[in-house]
Amino acid sequence: MRVLSIVSHSEKQTIALAHKLAPSFQRGDVISLNGSLGAGKTVFVRGLAAALKIDEAEVSSPSFTFVNEYPGELPLYHFDLYRIKDPSELYEIGWDEYLGREGLVVVEWGEKAADMLPERYYQIDFKIISENEREINISLVQR
Repeated sequence: MRVLSIVSHSEKQTIALAHKLAPSFQRGDVISLNGSLGAGKTVFVRGLAAALKIDEAEVSSPSFTFVNEYPGELPLYHFDLYRIKDPSELYEIGWDEYLGREGLVVVEWGEKAADMLPERYYQIDFKIISENEREINISLVQR
């Protein structure tokens, strides 16, 4: 597993990082975003959305619905597992179907469903350094 480590000094830089990384992701890719509350996971998703020509103002954390769908040339399926109690709950909302779709699946709190992630996925870990700074570690996981 190779890790790229970056320090973001603002939300604007986190959005720019997501925008820069977006062309690297392909249809069917899964991205697991991990980190504490307020670490920048949803901010990163807003940057991805903007890069995919999806209105970033539409992007909000789907904490109560588990998933938000954003249509586009490359659809974005944005999961938030913060409130999930048991990973098996994902089957009730069609987890396997989403993984089979031709879009980009982004999962906040992905570590809560680590065993349900595909054999190959991107893992992005966010660590709060200070009020505005975040350490962001990006890796490709292949099991």
